[in-house]
Amino acid sequence: MRAEMSATKPSPDIVALQALAFIAGDDAELTRFLGLSGLSPDALGATAGAPETQRAVMEYVLGHEPTARAFAEAHGYRPEHLWAAARKFGIEL
Repeated sequence: MRAEMSATKPSPDIVALQALAFIAGDDAELTRFLGLSGLSPDALGATAGAPETQRAVMEYVLGHEPTARAFAEAHGYRPEHLWAAARKFGIEL
């Protein structure tokens, strides 16, 4: 289900958590993310809200254009929403 965004900018923390849920909802994406991040499923669950994990999630999503597009479309986000979240976590685009 696609969420409709208001005119306000979404919280970067919320964007990162939604991105994590998006990744976790697809076995192939989750396997790829865990492999690239070096996190175990248990560590991911334990640190999901930590800034380091949120940064890793945003780097993963933004590092693969098809994933970024699919995530943005699923949540009604515009590219600038993802860029703002990336900047909050210190990711240079």
